This record gives sequence, structure tokens and C-alpha cells, in this order.
Amino acid sequence: MMVIFVSQCERKALKRTRRVLDAFADRIGDNTWQTVITEEGLQAVKKLLRQTASKNTAVSCHWIRSRARSDLLWVVGQRNQFDFRGVVAVNRTKRNILHHEWENHWQYAGSIQIIATIAALLHDMGKTTLGFQDKLTASSLQSDPYRHEWISLKLFEVMLVGCETDEQWLSRFANIDQWLAENPLDKALKQVDRDNTSIAVMSPLAQWVAWLIISHHRLPPFKKVHFLPKEKEKLRNKTIQIKQPLEKYYGIITAFEDWVKAKKEKFKDIPSKKRNDFWRFDTLVMQSPVWQKAVKRWTKKALNDSTLMQLSQEATDKQQAISDTFLLYLSRLCLMVGDHNYSSLGDNARDKLLRKRGDEAFHHLAANTDRQTKATKQALDEHLIGVGALTAAFARKLPVIADALPALTEQQYLAQNTSIPRFKWQNKAYLLAQSLQKDSQENGFFGVNMASTGCGKTIANARIMYG
Repeated sequence: MMVIFVSQCERKALKRTRRVLDAFADRIGDNTWQTVITEEGLQAVKKLLRQTASKNTAVSCHWIRSRARSDLLWVVGQRNQFDFRGVVAVNRTKRNILHHEWENHWQYAGSIQIIATIAALLHDMGKTTLGFQDKLTASSLQSDPYRHEWISLKLFEVMLVGCETDEQWLSRFANIDQWLAENPLDKALKQVDRDNTSIAVMSPLAQWVAWLIISHHRLPPFKKVHFLPKEKEKLRNKTIQIKQPLEKYYGIITAFEDWVKAKKEKFKDIPSKKRNDFWRFDTLVMQSPVWQKAVKRWTKKALNDSTLMQLSQEATDKQQAISDTFLLYLSRLCLMVGDHNYSSLGDNARDKLLRKRGDEAFHHLAANTDRQTKATKQALDEHLIGVGALTAAFARKLPVIADALPALTEQQYLAQNTSIPRFKWQNKAYLLAQSLQKDSQENGFFGVNMASTGCGKTIANARIMYG
């Protein structure tokens, strides 16, 4: 085989590397060698280079396969001196020169960020009730009659009364302080239908936000919201993909037991006063000026976002819900990541840098408590604002996640067939994955590895993804 060695060594490592490579190959440049060599000879070169390697060593080996193709075989020493193809950088900069993200298909990234952040600012409003606050301070293990996300949804519904379009409710939230001053929520919340929801008749963006609020912990039970038993029997013999219209899905949602409502036997054990306390409050977290400032900012962003308002208009014209699963699930992912991460922040120095400041007058409203001390961990308005900030930050990173996460570089080990009988099935799986490579670029890939324990699933999964 014909190979080329390229050295990017520095200081003493340069002399040691030259001494080894001069013995095996012809020097065709100051730091470049070329030769025809056997595989055994190449392994000997690699071994000698490793024996003499130091922190300043960086040598790559390229196999010249044809006039138009070469493969990077290996690198000894600093891999960061070469890219995944073995190319050496001419200049280095941390600035984004090419801006490839401007050329991709993330035209809805801003829409996802705005809706997910608005939902984050509203997702735990239901924790403002007397029942939830008493539960936190008493550290009670008794089930809630209704979970906080359901009460948050009902509060959102009350705040939408009289709004028929997305522009109307977003404009209301952009002046939320004025609207709350003129519309007390205590009477309205007492009169709501506790077990049913009006998501199906909301405007498109309001439906999207409502779905995020109610599903930020758990999705509705599949059997409850999709098909009746008779319909499921009919589907067993069908091969076509069937997707239920989302507006019909929204219309079926109610306070299902063991989802957002306590099971019947547990619900009966809760005294009537305690049940009602989950629908009453002394202080509304939505009265916090800091929270109101954040809500105003993001609802104004929504009103000024042409892509988002176009989505709303298209859905309104078709009289359909926004049902693009890409938008719904990525926005839910952003909200859940923001909620999970902010809830985990404590009082240490690092976490304090990420914590937000709520309004001191609302500090008595707790979002969560410390598991050990049972003391208030985060105030409710701080939690809503903080989750909103982390949700927005994570959503901003969606277009660059694929490039920012560490990737697997050239690994000949994963391409080699195993000779161990117990693991030979991996070879077939790898070849199958390779045959699907072209199709997966366009259609994506979903695989299920059902091998038994001890059969090499971990390495097989790596080989399948490498293929």
C-alpha cells in the first residue's frame, strides 16, 4: 500500500519523529514522507512512533487508495492537530465564519423558543393555590385531588376568556398587569368546570401553549385519548398509518384519573375542604411584577414574530390545530429540560450564578422544597422566570446541538468483523446498517436491538450507528 505520513510535531518530538520516519519512508517535504509499505511494516512504524511519542507529537498516516481518494488510517499523538479527515488547519478562529445554520431548515427555531418560553412562564401557575402551598409546608404525602399542571391549565383558560384569536390573548398578556387589576381570578377559578377543558376551542397558539402546560410532566394515557376498543380491533388488520386529528385529540382530553386527578378511592379520602383549597388562593403568583415583566416581553416577541403569526393564521384558515409533531415535541423537550434543570439548582456558588431573582413580596409562595430539610428551595415566581430563561437558552441551542455534541471519528475497530462466535451476529447487523446508510440520510433511522444479555449489544449499537 502507498502511504503518506504528515508530521505536526514540535520541539524535540520533531527530531525523534523524523528519525523514525526517515528509516521507513522518503521525505518529500520538511514534514511529509511517502512510501510503499506492507501492513506489517506500517504497524511497526506506528509502534515505534508510539514508543517515542510525547505531548508534542502529532503524526497522521494517509492511505492513498487511488488518484482521487485517500483515507486517514491513524493519528499518533495530538489528534486535535488534524480534523476527522486528517486535514491540517491553515488558520484557527472561534468566530463563526460560514454560518451554516443560516442555510439549514430551522426556520421555526424562533417559534419553538417563544412558545416554549411562554409555556414555561405559565407551567406551574397552579402551585399558587392554598392546597398546594399547604401540602409543601406540611410535607404531606397525600395525593393531590388535582395535579398542579391541570390547575395551571384551568388558570390559563380563565385568563383567555373572551379572546377568540391569538392576537387577542397575546395582546392581553402583553398588558397582563392591567388586565389582572381589572379581572380578579378568585371567583372565576371557583366557577370553572374542574374535570373538563376547553383546549379544543382555543386559538391555535393558545392550544399549543395549553398542551405544553398540561403535558410538561406526563402525556395523557394513550388508551384514553386515541381509539376505543372496537376501533383498535379494526386497526389490527390495517397496515396504513393512521393519525388522529389533533383537534379531536384535544376534545377528548379530560382530568383522567391517575394522570392529573387522584384515583377514585384516593379522591374520596381527601376531605372536601382540602379539595376546594386546590382551587382557592390568597396570593396569585401572576401578580409578581418580575413575572409580569417576563410575560410581557415574550408575548410581545410572539406578536412580532412573523413566522409564528403565519403558523397561527394558516391553522385558523384551515380550522385545524397546529399539529406538526416537530414543533410540538421539540417545544415540549425545551420546557422539560428547562424545568428539570432549574428545579435541580441549589444554593451553592455555581448554581447561584444561574438562579434568577423573584420579587421579595412573593417569596412566601414556594415552587419546591429541599428533600432533606423540607425548607423552601425556590420561590414560585423565581422558578417560573428561571425555567423560562433556561427553556429559552436551550431552544436557542437546538440548531447547533448536532454539531456541538461530541461525535465519533474514524474508528477502524468498529468496521472490522468479529471472529468470536457469540458476537458474530454483530457482523450481519453492521452490514445491514451500512446498506441503509443512504436511505437513512433522507428518512432517518430507528432501530431496536433485542439481543439478550451478554451478547454484545453495547458494541453492536456503536457499530450499527457507525455503519
